[in-house]
Amino acid sequence: MNALPKRRSMTLAEFLDWEERQEERHEFIDGEITAMVGGTILHSRIAGNLHVALRSRLRGSPCEVFQEGIKVVTASGAFYPDAFVTCTKLTDADRLVAEPAVIFEVLSPTTRNRDLITKNRAYRTIGSLSQYVVVSQEDLSVQSFLRKGEDWTHQIADGADGILAVPSLGFAIPLSEIYERTELLAAAQADEA
Repeated sequence: MNALPKRRSMTLAEFLDWEERQEERHEFIDGEITAMVGGTILHSRIAGNLHVALRSRLRGSPCEVFQEGIKVVTASGAFYPDAFVTCTKLTDADRLVAEPAVIFEVLSPTTRNRDLITKNRAYRTIGSLSQYVVVSQEDLSVQSFLRKGEDWTHQIADGADGILAVPSLGFAIPLSEIYERTELLAAAQADEA
């Protein structure tokens, strides 16, 4: 991602209005605007696998999964997570989500620190959020930050046999499903054979 010049005087409301008129997508945190740029095949495969896994597990429930085209707003920012689940009823015209239950980001070398630090901090201010999950593109590894009352715990699932628990939604996802059709999974399975 490439950052545009900072505009400290821009409020979140002004950003949301401004971004509606832009051809490209942007994220916003504490006055800083960041242009969204394209990703890799690996990023797209992982994000797509997450969406499919989540959608199949949520079928018949009041919760729904969305992909990167919908903004999640926090007290000080607006982001396009790679995937998120909300259990709040939305209309077809909604463009913003303020009550996600679980948010997923696929790490890339250029967004790693932003996802692990800046977004993590911003997402934790969302009262409805029970879990923030970051998925590695470097190895079979998923970090999960879970809300436990006022505190947050950190868990790591890794390896071809690893399992991502999503306790607030009542299911788990094998990492092999998240990394399906990736060279990372193929290499890990070959090493285990």
